Amino acid sequence: MTASGASDVQVTAIDCAGHPRKIAIQNKGDTAQDLTGWKLISDKANEVFDLDLVGTVGPGVNFYVFNGHLAPLTPQQVGGEWIYGWNPSEVFDPSLFVLNEDGTDFVRLVDASGWPWRVVSQMPCPGTTEIPPFQQPSTPTPTAPPSSTDPGAGGNTGQTSGNESANTQSDAAQSTGASQNAPASASTGSTGAGTTAQAANVSGQAVGGPASGVGLLSGGSGQPLAGHLLPLGLLSGVAGAALMFLAVRTLGRALRRPQDGH
Repeated sequence: MTASGASDVQVTAIDCAGHPRKIAIQNKGDTAQDLTGWKLISDKANEVFDLDLVGTVGPGVNFYVFNGHLAPLTPQQVGGEWIYGWNPSEVFDPSLFVLNEDGTDFVRLVDASGWPWRVVSQMPCPGTTEIPPFQQPSTPTPTAPPSSTDPGAGGNTGQTSGNESANTQSDAAQSTGASQNAPASASTGSTGAGTTAQAANVSGQAVGGPASGVGLLSGGSGQPLAGHLLPLGLLSGVAGAALMFLAVRTLGRALRRPQDGH
């Protein structure tokens, strides 16, 4: 094992043949170490594992990175130590392994939080006799902010203006429709009266119900039968009084007939 930069965080062991492959890392120092921006790198350009999710490692703390078949799909804590999955899979797929005993594989721990990147620790797989020198990536180029004159932005602005114009036309059409509907207020009032009458009929049905005989049952005029209840009540009262009067007169005559016989 060799190291190109001083650090207390070191690769302490690797397994390049197991399922999963295993990498053990330990902070051997007396202070915590933030691993934000740090990476594990193997012999191929696409074999990179970001250690940002590990966060800060306390002094004397071990953690592990398992790779490929049977590696954990999400970080797991076992016995107080964390295990992270690199290309994890529950299905065996040899292409997911980044470490193999093929005479060329190795693992590097790189501090990529600054520039240039710094090799902190590295370890070869069994059978690998030489680890090639580390090649710095291309100098990072800052991303330019979007231009205010960007054609895409201009197109969006134009679309917004078109939408505002369409809304203005729609408002004008609604205003015109309102003015055209104004002369029809009289007929609208008539329709409102009809609607009120229908509502009264429905209310009568709901309150009286079909069993009461009051509601939608109506006379020849089309008005609800409930509208005739008051006249019918008056007529029945008059008829009752007349019948009572006739009964009294008949009874009086019957009482007088024996007296007339004397």
